[in-house]
Formats: sequence, structure tokens, C-alpha cells
Amino acid sequence: MDSRGHFVRGKDFVHPAGEGAGKLLRSSVSMTREDRTRRAADEIEILGAESACSYLPNRNSRMTYRIALSLTAARYEELLSRGWRRFGRTLFRPQCDGCVECRSLRVDIGAFSPTKSQRRARNRNARIDLTVGPVTVTEEHVELYNAYHRDMHDRRQWPIREITKEDYHESFVDGSFPFAREFQYRLHGKLVALGVVDMTGNVMSSIYFIHDPSIRDQAPGTMSILREIDEGRRTGHQRLYMGYYICDCGSMNYKNRFAPHELLAEYVQDDIAPNWIPPDSTG
Repeated sequence: MDSRGHFVRGKDFVHPAGEGAGKLLRSSVSMTREDRTRRAADEIEILGAESACSYLPNRNSRMTYRIALSLTAARYEELLSRGWRRFGRTLFRPQCDGCVECRSLRVDIGAFSPTKSQRRARNRNARIDLTVGPVTVTEEHVELYNAYHRDMHDRRQWPIREITKEDYHESFVDGSFPFAREFQYRLHGKLVALGVVDMTGNVMSSIYFIHDPSIRDQAPGTMSILREIDEGRRTGHQRLYMGYYICDCGSMNYKNRFAPHELLAEYVQDDIAPNWIPPDSTG
């Protein structure tokens, strides 16, 4: 998982097909026969193996995965509202025994108002140009990804992982979902940051963000979230899903600085309506 709460290959995210301890589950949700047939054909659910938590001491973590053979925007919005995240064709959410610290967080785009420090971050990056388009992969993408992760290894002891174009395609491009977008950030023509963001008809989901180490001191992560919110406001989207928030984890609790936001009360099955609540109602 990276600092935005996105589970990534080589750290915590493991493709279910490679997880020997994974267990294929039969869906137990109450749906019509037609819905059950469609969901069984389009999504394969797998329970991941338990492992040590990367963010809280003396805790174990476990993920539930779904492999999406196809995925409409409407179905994806249903899954996002129930705490699911996406990488390529793989959907996932926590299912940890005795722990509910990973909370899905979403920002109200229309009501969002930046703080003073967020406005400073916006101003520091005003020269960086943004273009939004379909998700792609080039050598430039791979070089930026590897440079970012080498820097994170040196500064935060992340495992070193050099990826190829094929690896990048599997994690971010596979599925060719029409709602997948790429936010390219360029400074004087050079690709200095890159975000992968899903944009359905109504909501957005921030998938992943990487940046050149040379702009690290310019608060690029804050800039990217502000640019995503700006784009969502321009296109009439309602909410930005930001991944998982963990109150007691320093690298994960920055998300509550983007307000107003809501937290998912609990992870529910497909036939149960999700309950999103303001942060002061979480106890």
C-alpha cells in the first residue's frame, strides 16, 4: 500500500492469481437469479492470505479480491460506495479479523474548500501543466515510476522494484475500462508527475500517483489531489474517493485535511446499502 492507501505490486498488493493461499469464494449476497448469474460471470471473488500489517504494529491484515472480467461504470460506482478499490482488473478491500482501522474516505467535490497550506501548494506548482486523457504506458511512464520508487526506497525503505512496460500495463492499463483516466503533469515538457484516476459519470477515484524526486519539496501529492478536485468540479463530478484513511498511521491520516469528507461506516455486502458518515460521527 502506498501513502494514499493504494495497494501496489511489490509492497502489499499481490495479484490474487499468484497467491497460493487464496481461496475462491462463492458469493453469498441476496440478489435475483439474473444478477447472481451476471455477477458470477463478471467477477471472481478470492480471499487473500493473512499477513502482517504494514501500517499498524502487532496487527495482521487480509484482503478480499475480485477479478473483474468486465466492469460497467454503474457497477463500479456501486463497488466504490462499498469500499472497493481497483488496480487493473483487480478489485480489493480489507477484510481483517478484529480490525476496522482502514476507513474508506471520499471528498465532497462541490463543497471542498482548500486550506491556506493547500493553496500554497497549488501556487508552488502553478507552472506545471496538466493534461487528462486515456491511460497509456510508454518508456517515459516506466522511467518515472522506477525513479519514484527508488527514491522511496532510499528515504522510507520501500522494497526496490524495477518494473517493465508489461508490469505497468497489468497494474494500471489492463481492462481498458472507459472510465480510466491519466493525469499527466509536465514542467517545460518533461513528465514530472503522473496520476491514474477513474472518472465515471458521477464520481472519481484516485488510483495512484507518482512524481519525479526533483519536485518532492513542492508538495506534489497535495497538488495532485487539488488538481483532481478541480477537474472533477469542471466536469460536474460529485465525489472523489481517496482510498483508505487510518487515523493512527502518519502516512495515511493526511486525507482528513481535505474537507468536507465522509467515512464509510462499515464494509457491507452488495445487497446492503452503504452508510457514509461525517468524521465526527465515527466515535
